[in-house]
Amino acid sequence: MVVRVVLATVLAAALLAASLPAVESVRTDRTTAAMERTIDQVERAGSRLLTDEAADAGARRVVTVSLPARSFTAAGVDQFTVRCSRECTIDYRVAGGDLQSRRLPSVPLATPDGPVTFSTVGTHRLTLGLRRQNGSRVVTVRG
Repeated sequence: MVVRVVLATVLAAALLAASLPAVESVRTDRTTAAMERTIDQVERAGSRLLTDEAADAGARRVVTVSLPARSFTAAGVDQFTVRCSRECTIDYRVAGGDLQSRRLPSVPLATPDGPVTFSTVGTHRLTLGLRRQNGSRVVTVRG
């Protein structure tokens, strides 16, 4: 009887150890997909501001950015940043991973107050505004 219990415990531990890398991979993939959807939302909101003929300088859209905590279903996000120097990028880092960076070439972005960075777990708001800069319409990003 004792041998069966020990054998069952060893087998359960081996199965758990074998499955944990797969769980971690799925957790990371799920969080990465969520961050990419958030970037898509920023891009769509900026595009709508630019293409809406009725939108005048001063028009705004708000995009919600959710940074999940590390849990059984989410890998967690260490940071989310919108920065513009020569070109604008949105960067994020899934906990323990490399920095992921994506350009939005279809939307002229500007961060007039400097980079917008979120690094705490929870829900944050990006405010996209429309203004004229050098005769063309630009989408500003503020946190």
